[in-house]
Amino acid sequence: MKIQWLVLILVELLVLILVILRNHAPLSAPSGGFNLIQDFNDQHVTDMANFAVSEFNKQTGATLKFEKVIKGESQVVAGRNYHLIISTSNSLHSIYNIVVYDRPWDHFRNLTSFIPVIDDDYVFYYTLNQPSLID
Repeated sequence: MKIQWLVLILVELLVLILVILRNHAPLSAPSGGFNLIQDFNDQHVTDMANFAVSEFNKQTGATLKFEKVIKGESQVVAGRNYHLIISTSNSLHSIYNIVVYDRPWDHFRNLTSFIPVIDDDYVFYYTLNQPSLID
């Protein structure tokens, strides 16, 4: 009889521990999903945008100057992808859609995409609507 009570108590404790652990799971983004960036002035976000403009200038000989992040989202992968809409100066086009891949633990950063946004409606649409920038 004592063994049955002991087993019952152990099972209840195990269930209680599992419930506690499940309710206190980390609130980080799931791997693979995009999450809107809330603070466009965050130092790390502006570092990504500045890196993209600097790399683009190196690769093309352009003289763009980063102004601000208009919209952005990030994706957790084996590192993090930053998909940003940025504004620049010193260019025929002033709005760009960029992607930067960042792995800070091994100091690796790569400009994946740097595309001018020709249609201002694109920026207007994605500034007003909150869904993912990638449709």
